[in-house]
Amino acid sequence: MNLQQINEELKALNTAVRIEIHGRKLYLRAHLPPKPTSKRRDNHRQRIALGISANDSGFERAKAEAIKLGGLIACKEFDWDLYIDSYKLTCEQWCNRFERDYFDRREATAQAKTTYRTDYRQIFKKLPQERRLTVQVIKQTVLSIKPDTRQRKRSVVSLTQLAEFAGLKVDLKRYKGSYTSSKAKQHVLPEDEKLIEVAKSIPSAPWRNFILVLITYGLRPHEGFFLEFVDEGMLYVTDGKTGPRYVAPICPEWFDEFDLGNAVFPPGGVAIQKRDFHALGDRVTTQFRRYNIPFIAVAKKVKMLRISR
Repeated sequence: MNLQQINEELKALNTAVRIEIHGRKLYLRAHLPPKPTSKRRDNHRQRIALGISANDSGFERAKAEAIKLGGLIACKEFDWDLYIDSYKLTCEQWCNRFERDYFDRREATAQAKTTYRTDYRQIFKKLPQERRLTVQVIKQTVLSIKPDTRQRKRSVVSLTQLAEFAGLKVDLKRYKGSYTSSKAKQHVLPEDEKLIEVAKSIPSAPWRNFILVLITYGLRPHEGFFLEFVDEGMLYVTDGKTGPRYVAPICPEWFDEFDLGNAVFPPGGVAIQKRDFHALGDRVTTQFRRYNIPFIAVAKKVKMLRISR
C-alpha cells in the first residue's frame, strides 16, 4: 500500500480528505474551519499532524483517521477541540516528541547522541519551554541568536525541522545568514616544541600524560580515555567517534621520551560507561581552562598532526 493508492480509495469513497507526507510523517489535508487561534474567518485548506510515521501500519491508521475526519466534515460536526491538543503543546513537549521520533528512526549510538545534543538540543533549549510552540515563537528564537554565526545557521536547520514535525509552516531560510567555516576565528598554532613545552608544564601527572599522548598520536580529546598500548609503541584506540583503530606515533621517539608505556592517565568515570564522547571532551576542555592552556589552538594543532600523518 502506498500514498497514491490510499488517496485514490479516499476519493472513491467521496471523502473530502487527503493524506500527505512531510518529513516522513503523515498529515491529513482538508478544507476546515479556522483554528481558534487564527484570525481568518473562512474555511480553508489546512493540515492536521497525525504524528504517525509513513510506513505500512502508519498508512492504515492514517486512512482510518481520514475517513473519520471526512465523516465529521460531511455531517458538519467537525470541531477543532477534537484535534487541537497537538496545537496546545508547549515547546518543551514538542521537543520531547521530536527527540523520541529522532531516535525511533536511528540507532541511539554515542555519535548519534552527540549529534543530537549539538545540532538540536542546544538550540531547542533556547525556546521558551513553557510557551505554546508557534511560528512566531520559532521566529523569535531564531532572531535572538547572533546573525552570521554557526549557531544562527544551525538554529535555522533544526527549528525548521521541529516546525515541520509539529505541522507548522514556516520559512526560515532568509534568516540563515552568511556564516561559513572560513569566518571562524583564526588561532595561532603552536610549534611542536611549544606544544610539548605547554603539555609538560601541567602539574598533574595524569593530565600531563594525557595531553602528551594526544600530541604523540594525534588523537581527538575524547579518544584519550580509550587507550591500550601494544607492541613497539603502537596504540589501540578501543572506542571513539570513528570507532576502534590502531595508531602509530607521529614521532616514534616521543613514545620513549615521554615514557608513555608507564604513564598513568586520568579516569573517565561514568562518561566512559555511557560512551558519552561529548562529556569526555568537555572534561578535557575544563582541564585546559584550569591550567590556562589555549585549548582551541592546541586542539587544532593536534588535529593538523593527525591529518598530516
